[in-house]
Amino acid sequence: MSDEARLARAMAAATPSARDQVFVLAVLERTEAERFRLHRSRALLRGAGFAAALAGLLWPSMTLVPAEALAEGLVGSACLAAFVLFLRRTVNA
Repeated sequence: MSDEARLARAMAAATPSARDQVFVLAVLERTEAERFRLHRSRALLRGAGFAAALAGLLWPSMTLVPAEALAEGLVGSACLAAFVLFLRRTVNA
């Protein structure tokens, strides 16, 4: 019997046996751990993208570059930051 069939049978029973309760708890814990790991990796990627965008915004202003290059870099970095923020809002929605 597959894990899914066992879980369905254990959840459908009025009073599952102690062994099935342990199984149900193990499945729920495994699912929660997988969901948390996925959430943590998404948060890490979002944070890294936003940090890269902010670094791109700050780096040209801290170095001695011509005004044209500074403006071009700031516009590109601002677009990158806006894109990252848009993705954060879209994924969270």
